[in-house]
Amino acid sequence: MRTFIKLAIFLAAALPCLASAATYQWRDDAGVLHFTDDSDRIPERYQKRVTETDSAAAEKGAAPAQKKQEAPAASDASGSAAKPAAQPVAATTRAKLEAELKRLKEALVPKKEELSRLQHKWMVSKGRTPTAKEIAEFEKKRAKGKATYADNPYVNKSPLSSTIPARVAYRNKLEEVQKDEARVAQLEQELQALK
Repeated sequence: MRTFIKLAIFLAAALPCLASAATYQWRDDAGVLHFTDDSDRIPERYQKRVTETDSAAAEKGAAPAQKKQEAPAASDASGSAAKPAAQPVAATTRAKLEAELKRLKEALVPKKEELSRLQHKWMVSKGRTPTAKEIAEFEKKRAKGKATYADNPYVNKSPLSSTIPARVAYRNKLEEVQKDEARVAQLEQELQALK
């Protein structure tokens, strides 16, 4: 019975060592980190970027022993070891810039529509739509050469109405649209430089 207990304790202690398997990790073109314990699930195009982590060392709290998995294709002798590390960073930067550019372009469409609406509101608040009778009277006075600014039916003469709020809203929206357009141009230049 003692031998059986000793054997069971030995197997229980040795079981984690026997069951330990390697964990593989790699970054894709978008910079996303992937993990798997099955080397067959690693896409071929990321084979060069895979690092193998010993899970038994990680479980014990020690620093994980990482070793580069052998690449199926030979790398050129010019020292392109820095390229795989830099490539995901450039791809991530490109993806962020493209996402921001897309978001800004989509947001500009409703902003420009709002700008057009605000400009129309401002123009309408500057004047008024006269009736046919008022237009006829103004044209008669103008034909005689007696029309004055006060006679013009298109001008809003009410002291209670002001064009200032409409003008301020238009100018604020115009400034916002111009700022977004400048940022779009800057992003397009940055993306062009990354090519």
